Formats: sequence, structure tokens, C-alpha cells
Amino acid sequence: MKHIYKIVFVLMLLLGVQEASAQLRDTIVIHDTVYVEKTRPSRKANIVESANLIRIKPLGRYDRGIVNYELVPKGKWIGGLTFSYVSFDSDDSSLLYALLGDMDMNLSMKSIHPYVGYAVRDNMVIGAKFGYSHIVGDLGSLDLNLGSDLSFSLSNMRYSEDLYSFGVFHRSYLGLDTSGRFGLFNETALTYRRGTSNYSSGTEEDGLKHTETTINELRLGINPGVVVFILPNVSAEMSFGVAGFKYRSEKQRNESGEEGLRRNSGANFKINLLDINIGITLCL
Repeated sequence: MKHIYKIVFVLMLLLGVQEASAQLRDTIVIHDTVYVEKTRPSRKANIVESANLIRIKPLGRYDRGIVNYELVPKGKWIGGLTFSYVSFDSDDSSLLYALLGDMDMNLSMKSIHPYVGYAVRDNMVIGAKFGYSHIVGDLGSLDLNLGSDLSFSLSNMRYSEDLYSFGVFHRSYLGLDTSGRFGLFNETALTYRRGTSNYSSGTEEDGLKHTETTINELRLGINPGVVVFILPNVSAEMSFGVAGFKYRSEKQRNESGEEGLRRNSGANFKINLLDINIGITLCL
């Protein structure tokens, strides 16, 4: 009787293993803990995984449900150009200076950043980036009246800045659709910037004051963004700065020949509305 029980137990165990094996033959393993059902045309056909799925190892023992589709395959080169432009003119902000006082001011910020990179893994790119930025601000007059006890005026002030930059970056993509057209990315860049700035105030008749500054800056920035492939090898993207660390050294010299040195460092963890970039990328 004991032998009969043993035989029945072994048969049930074999049937359970066979049923589990049959279920696994109709699935594709995306990563360690997620299974996606797939219907096979024939029981003799081999299991074929989706060509644009990227395996992601779960963090710890739990699945986060993240599926990454291929946007930039391993071995591809990318090259592109991003740019940004910000402009402010007091003539377009009549409501602001109507509340605060008389104001004649304009400001413009322009930057351009060409870059090149290589995909060391699927959806992971390492590369180099160059850049140039130009800032000009003119203050003709500013008369602020914030109350009976607080009012002041400024006039004839101008500031300009020209910076050149070089940096290295690491970019990770996250594909969101099976066609590989739309996704997100995060770019971490270490950048060195060098340039000059000029500040002047007053007029020639009253005595023009002038200060020239030599700038050296080292910055580590985090820039997330979105990417859309408008053509099979051409994508449009937009990114913005959300966090960064910087160290900046400024050496100043005024019109009298006096010199000064200032160093500062800091970090920010907020969306920078002045650091929004739009660009085009070519993937080869």
C-alpha cells in the first residue's frame, strides 16, 4: 500500500511540472520577474522575444513594472545641436512697471550646444558637448516706488557675458512605446566654462565706471527631457535643468586698474526656467 501512495505522489509531481513547463513555453521573459503572454503560431516554433525590448534587472526582489523599449541601439553614434533663447523687453510688460514704477530695460540670453556621443549599451550614450552662451542686459532707467518709505532709481547700466564651454555627458533613455518613437531621457553632464563679462554704469559726462571680469566655472548638472523620433534616424528633444552643483572663480579689474578675486560654490535643486533647451539629434 505504501508503494502505491509513492507512485501516485510521483505521478502528480510530474503532471505539475509538465503543466508549468507548458505555461512557460507561451511566455516571454522581459526581466527577472515580469512575464508577457505571447501566442505562438505552432507548438514546435521557437520562442521569439520582441526585438526592441531591453532587459532591466529588478532592484532588489520586487518588480517595479518598468518596461524599456529600444530608442538608441548599442553601437550607434549620435550627433546633434541644442539651443535656447530667452528675451525680455520692458515695452512688452507694461502691467509690471505700471505697478512698480517707470522702467526701461531689455535682456536677452542665447546659447548653442553641439554634441556627439556613442551608445555603449542599448539606450545608454556617453559623449562630449561644446557650447557658447551670450547674455546682454541694458537698463536705461528704473524708478521703483514700493511705498512711501521705499523708493529708488537706477539708470545707464549695461551687462554682457560671453562664455565658452566643454563637457562630457552620460545620457540614459527610456523608451515608452513599442515602435521606438517616443521616450524620456536623463542627462548628467560635467562641464567647464570659461569667458568674460563686462559691467558698465554712468555716462561719459558723469564719469563712466567699467568692470571687466574673467570667469572660470566647473558645473555638474542633471537635465531630464523628452525625445520624439520624427524620422527613423532624426529626433527632436527638449530638456531642462533641475539640479546642479557649481564652483565659480571670478577675477575682476575696474577702470582704475584695481583688481579683485571672488570664489563661490553652491547647489540648486529646482527647475531652472532659464535652462530650457530645444534641439535636433541625428542617430547613425
